[in-house]
Amino acid sequence: MKKLLFKNAQVVSSQGIDEKDVVVSGGEILKVCEEGEGQDLIESVLDPSEEYETIDCSVKGKYLIPGVVDAHVHFREPGLTHKGDFASESEAALAGGVTTIFDMPNTKPATITYEAFAEKVGLAKVGCKCNFKLFFGATDEASLVELKKVLADEELVRFLAGIKVYMGHSTGGLGASGVLEMIMVDEELREVGGKVLPLVVHAEDQACLDEHEAKYDPAKPETHGEARPVDCCVKAVKEVCDLARKYDRPVHVAHVSSREELDVVAEFRDDVVEVGGAKVRLVTCEVSPRHLFLNDSMYDELGMKLKVNPPVRSKEEAQKLWEAVLAGEIDIVATDHSPHTLEEKDGKGSGGMAPSGMPDVQTLLPLLLNEVVREKFDMKKLVEMCCERPAELFGLEKVGKIEDGFRADLVLVNLREELVIGELKYKCGWSCYEGWKIHGGIEAVVLGGEILR
Repeated sequence: MKKLLFKNAQVVSSQGIDEKDVVVSGGEILKVCEEGEGQDLIESVLDPSEEYETIDCSVKGKYLIPGVVDAHVHFREPGLTHKGDFASESEAALAGGVTTIFDMPNTKPATITYEAFAEKVGLAKVGCKCNFKLFFGATDEASLVELKKVLADEELVRFLAGIKVYMGHSTGGLGASGVLEMIMVDEELREVGGKVLPLVVHAEDQACLDEHEAKYDPAKPETHGEARPVDCCVKAVKEVCDLARKYDRPVHVAHVSSREELDVVAEFRDDVVEVGGAKVRLVTCEVSPRHLFLNDSMYDELGMKLKVNPPVRSKEEAQKLWEAVLAGEIDIVATDHSPHTLEEKDGKGSGGMAPSGMPDVQTLLPLLLNEVVREKFDMKKLVEMCCERPAELFGLEKVGKIEDGFRADLVLVNLREELVIGELKYKCGWSCYEGWKIHGGIEAVVLGGEILR
């Protein structure tokens, strides 16, 4: 593995942007040093037979950021590999500057047993081209017994991202609400390795969904939002947060889709609990790009491609989510990348019912870079929400920052590059953003010290 010198790089963190030289060696960041010092340093540590590569970052508009951590993806393996698999979707992730992913448990079989988790880890080791961890699905008391077997396995537990609970019963056959309280009262499921064992919740109340189910008309994609209204999310988020406070058990709310959900979360955001000697926020949350960039006025153009759970909301609701992002009310951006084939989205082979979900992992960073160019967002906030904060929330060591000794997962971006979203790596072959003209390209991705593009 060659040593790398990123020369005159605009290095981005949540705290600022500094012009530095960055030296990479042995898969790690050897040193972040002052301009002009990098070449002397790299030559001083080189064996005479070694080579190194210099990447000149001095062109205006180029920035060096940590590799993106996407804490919410569905790569579809095992059992659903006609939609995507670890190889295809991780290739797409890397093309979009995502170097670490956390995969969700609603595969076939669902990842709710020790054996299923072990099998999936084996598949990911072979197929996944980026760094990965896997969520374990909690559905009932039996699944929690199985989870404890994973926690007791020193090898497998290294790949455990956390626990995932679906409060509704409409996502890959998984669904649980009562199990939440079982998890929160169980001290064995509170932490792992001295850190919080992440508990992530898909918050849509099943009784509320049942009440509105009849409003959905498969011939009218826009009715999906009527069948899964904001009220169902709000009710579930309130239940989750109340339980978290009752048991002092940290919880993370996936893909908020409305201002109303954030109003509930806001009542709990000042609550802090101690886990493993560290103080952590009781309730955290994420937003997905689909709820920021897409809205229900696009059903006429996109049809069932736009169908996701929870649904995209109005243009006004999307704007409120952006305001919440800028105000620091949302912790991270995570894609909920969930590919389906176009045939499935057309209702063929699915009993006439199009499934919910869309691919997103390759376009997350380019879309946000475009917002930086538009001055709606900034690079520091991008790195905070897509790199630093997810690494912190999910207990990743030496990941998410450009600092000495950290893993050399890096992305060199160029805000002056103009492009049209295309050249998709997804196995499903489509995106709701295909054809969008944006500014902000990815010039190089470094994974563990190796330049991939």
